[in-house]
Amino acid sequence: MKRFFSLALAALLLAGCTAAPADSQNATSDTPATAEAPAATTAAQTLRPLLLGDEKQYYMDEMVTGELIRYRVADLVNHVTEVPCDVEGCTHDSESCPAVFRRGECDRVFVLDDDTLVAFTNNQFPETEDSLVVLLDRNCQNRRVFTTIPNSIFLSLGYGAADCPYTDGQYLYCPGYQNGYGESEAMFRIDMSSGEVTDLLENAPVQDVRFLGALGSRFVFSQSDVTYPEPTGDLAVDALAAPTGTDTHWLFDPCTGEWKVFWTYTSDDGSLSRIYSTIVNGQYYQVDQEAGSISVVDPATGEAKLLTDQYPTDHLHGSFAIQDTVQDWLLLYAPAPMVNLQTGEIREKPNLPDNYWNGSSHQPNIYLNLGDTLLVDCRYEPYTRTVVGTDGTPYTIDTEHEYLGLISAEDFLNGVPNYTEVGEYTT
Repeated sequence: MKRFFSLALAALLLAGCTAAPADSQNATSDTPATAEAPAATTAAQTLRPLLLGDEKQYYMDEMVTGELIRYRVADLVNHVTEVPCDVEGCTHDSESCPAVFRRGECDRVFVLDDDTLVAFTNNQFPETEDSLVVLLDRNCQNRRVFTTIPNSIFLSLGYGAADCPYTDGQYLYCPGYQNGYGESEAMFRIDMSSGEVTDLLENAPVQDVRFLGALGSRFVFSQSDVTYPEPTGDLAVDALAAPTGTDTHWLFDPCTGEWKVFWTYTSDDGSLSRIYSTIVNGQYYQVDQEAGSISVVDPATGEAKLLTDQYPTDHLHGSFAIQDTVQDWLLLYAPAPMVNLQTGEIREKPNLPDNYWNGSSHQPNIYLNLGDTLLVDCRYEPYTRTVVGTDGTPYTIDTEHEYLGLISAEDFLNGVPNYTEVGEYTT
């Protein structure tokens, strides 16, 4: 993406994005680990999302007890799922197991590089005051604290662009909150060489924002200045009440601190919610739910390239969402048609066999998009689980085991269930 800066700013970029803002903190542990960082950058670097897996492995966690979490790894090369523990005779149900962690201390791991995983703790279960950035080996062992951020909570679940961490090779970035869940929005930047931590939103000129993801070397935040109609007392009517006002999307450059308006939509007729915007695989898509148009917006110019204005609007209302991009196709969650990113062609996607879970059916979900290969849920197997109630009385629940499988992008798009099963999914 091309940006125009003053000569002084250009000189700063050429020197690398290494200068820390005046308002920063260095809240590291007493004996921090080290993360090998590359040499100083020579220009603004692309922000890369950290994922729960790569072409070699996919990482999952499961509850052992109310206090403990156990990791499982789906080996995508050897097609097995296992607990990453080589202790002979280990039952993997206590903290003596290298793959078992206390809840809130290491909730979800992301692939940092070929050798290292990183966990941004205190996210799924924000129960402690401090959050840790933890490094692990790829076998989920050799855990070491890299830095500690007091009175904070990470938002790093790995489900999409808005709740995953990022890196530019020099820093780690993770959205979250200061002062408790849902309180002060934060974008934590962690220096990979020193562990120094900065909340990039603490003194930002734009406040009360919501994180959407990253485009190239910049983050995208939304800011809403809206008004809802006065309640009528009718819960059904009030639940569907549409706001008026302005929705603004900002581009934020973490290297320079620059904020720039990317897109603004103003409505005084209650149609503010008709525009749906999302970031998928580093592209910004905008959907007009009433007009049936889907566009991709260039973050450098703000210009929207229309993919189609013929999308059937009955698929764009309610809880619709864009699922992913696979090869040249933009996929909405089934049973909605898909759109060709090059030609704008709208085509029904041939269905794969439905999966059934807890009495309802769904098409396979994409857990990991590896380009030509996808990791999806490929089958479910019924079983009866015994759980213990709050009064100590055991009872049973009829549910299903979920299994993951690899499938080629071509087979997925054409509804051909040619899976290579890799093992059970745990969460």
